[in-house]
Amino acid sequence: MRWFYRTFGRRATLALLYPVAAYFFAKDRALRAASRLYLERVWALPEGRAALGSPPGARAVFHHVLEFAINILDRMVIWGGEHEQIEIEHKGSEHLFRLWRRRRGGILLGAHLGSFDMLRLISEQAGVVVNVVMFTRHAAQINAFFEKLAPGSRVRVIQLDPGSVRTVFEIKACVDRGEFVGILGDRVWQGERSAVASFLGRPARFPLGPFLLPGLLDCPMLLALCLRTGPSSYEALALPFAEGGPVPRPERAKRAQELVESYARLLEEYCLRMPYQWFNFFDFWAAAETPASRADGG
Repeated sequence: MRWFYRTFGRRATLALLYPVAAYFFAKDRALRAASRLYLERVWALPEGRAALGSPPGARAVFHHVLEFAINILDRMVIWGGEHEQIEIEHKGSEHLFRLWRRRRGGILLGAHLGSFDMLRLISEQAGVVVNVVMFTRHAAQINAFFEKLAPGSRVRVIQLDPGSVRTVFEIKACVDRGEFVGILGDRVWQGERSAVASFLGRPARFPLGPFLLPGLLDCPMLLALCLRTGPSSYEALALPFAEGGPVPRPERAKRAQELVESYARLLEEYCLRMPYQWFNFFDFWAAAETPASRADGG
């Protein structure tokens, strides 16, 4: 695919993704079911109906899979350093750069919405040091592939270890150096504390850990998203989300719950704008509907 991209260009490579997406669309029944469930939740809301245009069926699910294929292609392009054809429009970057000039670190809160890998390109262009928290055990093959594409020039990766304080100490060290740490807030890993908030009209479970960090580490948090707006264009958002400041221990859980609810509302807003760019291909609401589930992660 990389050779094809270099040889024939972006337009031809995007066309090649149609049979690739069709293969996975036909092969993976669970993927189709999860995509349709999510798109039906989007369709149930007025803004979602305006974005989708028609009730979600097989064509909408294929569009969703195709969008994910494009996302993976652009990850390859970014990691391979061949991003000349990709344009990024910045909105709110001044908040990020202001903190960087003051040598004050912070948390970049993202989602499985759009391309979080665009942080790598943004950091290279602006000279900002970004570390990314990843559950790499669940992405070993794809991470090894991207590392081969660009050895020695990747964003630093912090291994997420739910239930361990090691990850928190690594994040703190980065923030203390005036660096930024990117973390996704819309997937709960096994053993992770969680909280419930309304998302697309239904209760859903979100990880609590990322939302404890601003109060725990006394650092600001920015909402960081990068959404595809055209065949080769993206819009990068960096918006203030939570002010830094110590939070007394008894109030931390309450404050984190408030941030979870704010995040869920913002995530819903952007999913309704770009419904085909949210890539959590599983029943996102199932955990919150299980009676045995609790907000303490049990």
